Amino acid sequence: MSTVMRVKTDQSAKRYEKIVLDYFNEGGLMLVCSDDDAFVKVLRFTISQLKLDIRTFCREFVDYDDVVAQTGKLAEKAAVPVIVFLERRIHKTSCIKAVKVLAGFFPDKVKIIVVSGETSREEIILAHEIGATSFITKPISANAIIEKTAFAIRPNTQLGVLMDRCAALLESGELADAEALAGRIFEIKPDSLKGHLLMGDLEARRGNHKKAEKHYLNAYKSEKLFIEPLKKLVDLSVQTGNADKKLFFLNKLDVLSPLNFERKVEIGEAYLERDETDKAREYFEQARKVVGKVAGDLVSESLMEIARKIGEKDEELALAYMTEAIAAKGAQLCRDDLWMFNNRGIVLRRQGKWKEAVDNYAKALTLAPGDAGLFYNIGVAYADGRVHDKAWDFFQKATEADPGILRQAPSVPYNVAMALHRTRQPEEAKKYLNMALELDPGYEPAKKLLASLS
Repeated sequence: MSTVMRVKTDQSAKRYEKIVLDYFNEGGLMLVCSDDDAFVKVLRFTISQLKLDIRTFCREFVDYDDVVAQTGKLAEKAAVPVIVFLERRIHKTSCIKAVKVLAGFFPDKVKIIVVSGETSREEIILAHEIGATSFITKPISANAIIEKTAFAIRPNTQLGVLMDRCAALLESGELADAEALAGRIFEIKPDSLKGHLLMGDLEARRGNHKKAEKHYLNAYKSEKLFIEPLKKLVDLSVQTGNADKKLFFLNKLDVLSPLNFERKVEIGEAYLERDETDKAREYFEQARKVVGKVAGDLVSESLMEIARKIGEKDEELALAYMTEAIAAKGAQLCRDDLWMFNNRGIVLRRQGKWKEAVDNYAKALTLAPGDAGLFYNIGVAYADGRVHDKAWDFFQKATEADPGILRQAPSVPYNVAMALHRTRQPEEAKKYLNMALELDPGYEPAKKLLASLS
């Protein structure tokens, strides 16, 4: 990096730090809801780097209901919007409901930043549509957290300030002044997405619907994953009474954000108005399936959470809840639900029910044929039942499906070695024991078995 670039980067970093410090000095507060200890530690470190007391300026939660309840108590009294970091999924539960509640009840009092180690395009788009301010992809540095937070607080650029002022002028009906500012926005950033949206709103206010549509379309073309231009185009089509265009843009929105069941109902109603009953029924059915999926997910996740809290205190009861959770998904079961089968299999094995564990993992294989982890788990269950030849068969299937599984933990090659030892293949067993000791030279079970074989 050149000296000039380094200086500019340092200046930007200091500017972002000042924005965040000013925010806290004005009474700002961060709430973080995450079960990722590594991310929470980075957030704590970020605040400490600013020489701020973590206990004063940050609250930590691991449950969406808790963070929503606390935000509700704080938001109304806060002098500035509360910043809420939400993990995209906790215990397999999505943050979508929490985003919708926070954005719906406290639209001007909360800035929501969704945090994720992986991206689900549909969920991220839906979260943005219903109120999330921005997104963080982990892992992330302290400097990047400060930058993201600064942009959530306020856009610290001339462009951002102009956009805010232009929007305020539009709101107060000062259209000529708003248009002048929009012109300056396009001078700084030609084809600005936000600039086109502002100009579209301005022309719509004036009744120039064709010009408004042109600006909204330009905004859509500049960023096709951004939902707002299409929503503006739907609203404009309603204003002009153009049912065909309304349906066209609703369908585009549905492709972009397929988890919004309310929109599917709206599309169904639009087809009904056109007397296209079959198409209407198709979209109503899609809406029903989305609602059913969300409801099924909610019931399953709640039951699995109950089972997790019961833990080892009452394994029979925990197992009953897990079984009910899987049944609640019904036909909606898919590869993403393997975690439920894996958790259930662990409890079954712990209870000595190895045959039931094998059946449990075999059912999961119908959702994810060829999954190395499931083959391995079946092998472990057979080993629990002392059916070592079957255990070895499934361990082979697991390593063929994914050789990397052997390096996940020393217990994996050790279990394979034990099956080989029990089926009288000592030389092969030694290879896997050495692999286990490469991963962890102090792994006692492997050391003892290797010594006995030697």
